[in-house]
Amino acid sequence: MIDTTAIRQQFPYLQRSLQMDVRNPRTDTPRHFMDSTASTHLPLPVLERIAQSLFSYANVHRGEYDASMATTEEFERSYNIAANLVNARSWREIIFGRNATDMINLVRRGMERQVRSGDNIVVTALEHNSNYVPWVELKATLADFGREVDIRIVPFDLKTGELNMSELKHLVDKRTKLVAVTGASNFMGVKPDVATIGEIAHASGYVQPDGFQGSYLLVDGAQLVPGSPVDVQNLDCDFLAWSFHKMALPLGVGGLWARKEAIQHFDPYISGGDMILDVTPDAIEFQDLPWKYTAGTPNILGVIGTGFGIEFLISMALGNLSEHDEIERTGKRIETEILLNTPRGDFEYSLYNVEERHPAEVELFGRYVERHHDVMATLQNPQKRLEKTKHVVRTAMEKIQYHEQELTQRAIDGLVTIPGITLYGPTDATQRTGLIAFNLAGIEPMALAFALNREGVEVRNGVHCASLAHHYLGIRETGSVRMSVYVPTTQDEVTAAVDAVTRIQKRLH
Repeated sequence: MIDTTAIRQQFPYLQRSLQMDVRNPRTDTPRHFMDSTASTHLPLPVLERIAQSLFSYANVHRGEYDASMATTEEFERSYNIAANLVNARSWREIIFGRNATDMINLVRRGMERQVRSGDNIVVTALEHNSNYVPWVELKATLADFGREVDIRIVPFDLKTGELNMSELKHLVDKRTKLVAVTGASNFMGVKPDVATIGEIAHASGYVQPDGFQGSYLLVDGAQLVPGSPVDVQNLDCDFLAWSFHKMALPLGVGGLWARKEAIQHFDPYISGGDMILDVTPDAIEFQDLPWKYTAGTPNILGVIGTGFGIEFLISMALGNLSEHDEIERTGKRIETEILLNTPRGDFEYSLYNVEERHPAEVELFGRYVERHHDVMATLQNPQKRLEKTKHVVRTAMEKIQYHEQELTQRAIDGLVTIPGITLYGPTDATQRTGLIAFNLAGIEPMALAFALNREGVEVRNGVHCASLAHHYLGIRETGSVRMSVYVPTTQDEVTAAVDAVTRIQKRLH
């Protein structure tokens, strides 16, 4: 179980004093934030870490003075931490950008010159516009140069949201350059069978520039990574894009895991400084991964905050904050940080110096190690440390997933009892992510969202950038209402949200 009481104390937005500042001025109703799928709030320690960096940072990769080198180390360390989050073999397989949209467009622009006339790209009708529009734009761009590309759309079951896998298998052929699929729908909530889709894509027979025979598979993980244990070594995809702002981490940072053999043949999608190894009048030589795709000064503070935030998120989910014993609480938190810094690939900053990072807590950590003799033995053995890291991350993300499923099922069970409710997607929360989209007969989604706001419930309305799915369901003009949950959400908040919908429904009749 996730201790939401301890966790909520870490989020300034959820404190009553701030809630009163941002409440609807027409009511003193407490606020219930149910829009985590759009974006989450930041825990105070993450905000403090970013603020701390504001006073000491310098630009990265550009100086041999102390501030620049220290900032570069923290900046690059975040890549390695993200690699541990998704179990990437190497930190060089991780690329940071602005958001998931940015990362998908990196793949789109990167492979533009590789796409041949007669190729096709297979997408699904479940996709967020960020994983559909770029491929339509690619088709239009290539048409200007005489290269014709077909965009093929896989339909879904209008009731359950499940993809038509037989149709997907039919649409993928030896001219399919790429299959683009959501890992979890931001509207229907359903989680497509990515592993099976990967098998279909990789068996297509398409010959890629890296010698790989099979269609590339790109997974939009914006709704998958925040609330699920994700292991890219088992996911059987070539690219995984996600946004950190949907998992209690900073805005303006997106992640891309890319199979090195595939992306090293791609063109940079933005050109500029820092990505360059050498330039002459006759040639340009790019940096090695991941810097080939990091042109210009990056979001240094956001990336540093993201690395620290991943460590903190894992600690929250594991219950480290709930330990009443100061030695256990401090020791488990620091041990988790050390594990998340386990080097992946050729990462240079392999040492985690507790004395430097936690000078005031060295003694407490030492006493923790004395209590748990196996801790140092594990940390000093590279293979054991790696296995422990994978176990800790998987356990934490499974706890988040279970928490979301428990709350989502509670919401579904309550909503289905309300007359006039239409739910979209599966009613079994174990088959979906932590969001529920619905409509209520007799009231437009926008009006319902406005009414819920007056009841103190903060939700989203519209098509949620899932235009295709709303089109196929015949509700593109009006859209739907979506409530979503995350780590700080409580059962009481879900009950309050369902009760608010019930009161609104009764006022309609």
